[in-house]
Amino acid sequence: MNKKHLIVKKLDSTNLKDVMSLQQKIINGLHPDEQHFILHRTEADYMKSLNGTSSNMLGVFDNGELIAQTVYGTPQNNEPRDMPEFKSDTPNENLVIFEAILVDPAYRGSSLMKRMLEYIEQNAIDSGRTHSIIQIAVDNPASWINALHYGMSITKVDLDPSDGAKVIYLEKKIEKNKTQAPLTQDNNRTYSMYLGENIHKKIPSLFMKMQYLIAQGYQGISLNKETQSLIWQQKGEEKTKIANFNLMIQQKKAKTAFL
Repeated sequence: MNKKHLIVKKLDSTNLKDVMSLQQKIINGLHPDEQHFILHRTEADYMKSLNGTSSNMLGVFDNGELIAQTVYGTPQNNEPRDMPEFKSDTPNENLVIFEAILVDPAYRGSSLMKRMLEYIEQNAIDSGRTHSIIQIAVDNPASWINALHYGMSITKVDLDPSDGAKVIYLEKKIEKNKTQAPLTQDNNRTYSMYLGENIHKKIPSLFMKMQYLIAQGYQGISLNKETQSLIWQQKGEEKTKIANFNLMIQQKKAKTAFL
């Protein structure tokens, strides 16, 4: 990959063939257990975004070849939107919604996801949007870790109301020239959750821990690569004792085999 040759641009109906080919290439490269990470969209589905106004597509090209694409929404107040169960108190006109992000396996680790999100958010800011949101399957850690690296925070962990899948919801306030607030070092307001060497094996217990922390007023804000731990920060003025959390986990371990 030569970064000088990368071009980011909004896609339209002339790109449909490339969009379908990239989706199929990525699906073919996934293990059968991972293929549910991707919503298998039809040509008709993509055309709604390629020719859309509230739903759009962005692509990254390397020497003319489409290597990454994303579907994103910029809904208006008078229309339905994706993920109505998340940030329901935020007006549609303030949101940009990331619905699907696909990257050619050969280009993973190249910050293409970050590049696309930055491009979309900059345009969203120019049109008055203030929040970006995304929903990711909990057993797709590569994607939600990438979203954390980009500056998004885990603020809801729940079951998708449409199919019951375990999902993580992330959000980010988007403002011009605004950097993410630094992590506080107050040990009473932070929690480090070890992800383990085999994160997929720990997904069931991690999901329950995440739900508990969210309920106690915490949000997941970053990943410590050195310790392989997800860092959670307490919001507002709420007070929660980590000892109570650890006691709860111990009690769960005694009752639940997979913990």
